[in-house]
Amino acid sequence: MENEHRTKSPASASIRVARIATLAVFALSLAMSAFAQDAPSHYLSLDAPHPQNKSYVGTYPEAINRHGWIAGIVDYGGTMHGFLRRRNGTFIAVDVPGASQTTVWAINAYDEAVGDFLAPGCNSCGFLRDASGSITQLAIPGASTGALGINGSEVVVGTAKDTVGYHGFLWSAQNGFTVFDVPGTKPGGTLPVAINGTGTVIGYYFAAKGYPQGFVRSRGGRFTKFGAMAGGPITVPTAINATGQITGWTTDATGDTLGFLRDTDGTITTFSVSGMQATETTAINDSGVIVGFDFTDGNHPASFERDQTGNLNPLTIPFTNTYTRANGINLNGNVTGFYVDPAGVSHGWVKVP
Repeated sequence: MENEHRTKSPASASIRVARIATLAVFALSLAMSAFAQDAPSHYLSLDAPHPQNKSYVGTYPEAINRHGWIAGIVDYGGTMHGFLRRRNGTFIAVDVPGASQTTVWAINAYDEAVGDFLAPGCNSCGFLRDASGSITQLAIPGASTGALGINGSEVVVGTAKDTVGYHGFLWSAQNGFTVFDVPGTKPGGTLPVAINGTGTVIGYYFAAKGYPQGFVRSRGGRFTKFGAMAGGPITVPTAINATGQITGWTTDATGDTLGFLRDTDGTITTFSVSGMQATETTAINDSGVIVGFDFTDGNHPASFERDQTGNLNPLTIPFTNTYTRANGINLNGNVTGFYVDPAGVSHGWVKVP
């Protein structure tokens, strides 16, 4: 096994560490004429190892760190297992001991990963896997937990669901758990999705009429709410980078979905792929490059990249597919996600510039 343990630096910036709960998306074919041509890139298809005697549904990369390690999930016919893929292409299985299912959502620059698992006595519990493979369970009495993000200081963000509803939590080995709700909102409606290297958390909460709106929580616990920037009722942040730029998606007055970039000064820019009813973003790197997917009724979702100047470029996955989704991007421009083949099996992919 190759040794790629990273030496931590207090000043290190975090990578993309967030993953929002997957939203149902259906059909759409990419309108190629809407984009400028993307630069020549090399794409690799990848499948996590799976037992040949088990039903295999697919490989789903969720995040990629700055060194090219990929974190994700492999589905054996409805049973989920986590994986890490080293930059040399070899895989590490991630299964919490005693768990019937394990999912991995995020990875930091030091190959530390977080996710959640199902096990006897734990309907859903979060976990942290360090670079050596040791597992720390993140359980809160009376609540189901899910770990969704981790920064370079090993601070974990996630959700805790109890009889009231959903709450956010932060965890570190030094401070243990901090559970929080967005102030001034109904308790049980706070869902964080990401954290960056400064300890800034983003997520969404449910407003008075039941629609999600965005929030930012500073390291010191100060909250800022934002949303409804395009005239529609829904705003869902999905990722934050080291400088504090935030991306996500929002709706307009007609019900179409737009991507957005919220800059460090609070300025918000919305954007959409021409001709598409929905443009959703999933990740942003420290240079401000955004990835996501777009779709419209009658066609399958396809992946795109938005550069720092606002140009939208298609990610033309060179494998026969009925669906593609970009889920992660690192500072080097490596992008990862999954595609669905005509037989309905999902495969991972990675773009190498």
